Amino acid sequence: MKKDKHEDKNTVTTLIGEKAKFYGVGVGPGDPKLITLRAVEILQAIQVVAIPKSKMERESVAWEIAQSHCPSGVSILELEMPMTADESILQAAWQSAAEKIEAELSQGHSVAFLTLGDPSLYSTYSYLLTILRERLEPDQIETIPGITAMAAAAARVNWPLATGDEPLIVLPGIEGLEEYEHYPNLVLMKVSRNLPEVLNHVQRTGSQAVLATRVGQAGEEIRLLDPEEVLEKVDYLSLVLCRKPQS
Repeated sequence: MKKDKHEDKNTVTTLIGEKAKFYGVGVGPGDPKLITLRAVEILQAIQVVAIPKSKMERESVAWEIAQSHCPSGVSILELEMPMTADESILQAAWQSAAEKIEAELSQGHSVAFLTLGDPSLYSTYSYLLTILRERLEPDQIETIPGITAMAAAAARVNWPLATGDEPLIVLPGIEGLEEYEHYPNLVLMKVSRNLPEVLNHVQRTGSQAVLATRVGQAGEEIRLLDPEEVLEKVDYLSLVLCRKPQS
């Protein structure tokens, strides 16, 4: 049965309190079943959903996961986030986005900023958080953790990311993997940036590697990676788990 407006308002008041809040909500890697109960609780009571807008479709995937949990008629706040390495353009975009969020909060509207995976791991949310922490009271901000794609991928192949006292290194598609060859466990994010070097690393170190693409989403592919195969490119939403054989 559909809730009336008064019931929805009471729910928001009970959950969020009198002061509007800014939430960074991790919705998981893509599978709607992997969103947390706390994230659902926030989404069910929120007034505004903020979605970063760029050329990448990960934002629309995050909204697809969240949409069914949001109240009907929830306001959508699209935040322009250009895909560029120009720091001045990015800073201007983050400042503009923070001002739009702050404007909603000043009207008493709590805002949920959606992120795939976890909002604390390579997320635009982190840049907004840095700005808004200087402008808002501490109790006006809450970060809702989410399941990461690397954790979901490891679970799908029943593969531990690290065991015992082993270190785990997470790298964001950088060059110069040679200096990380002595580490037993690597998670290589954004591998579409430097796929040839990733394949060379797997071959040089004799590591077992798993290529995971669009984990929990349509078009998911998770498989062992053969360093001898020819791969010219992979989907942007791809990562590689590397594990060196135990000596």
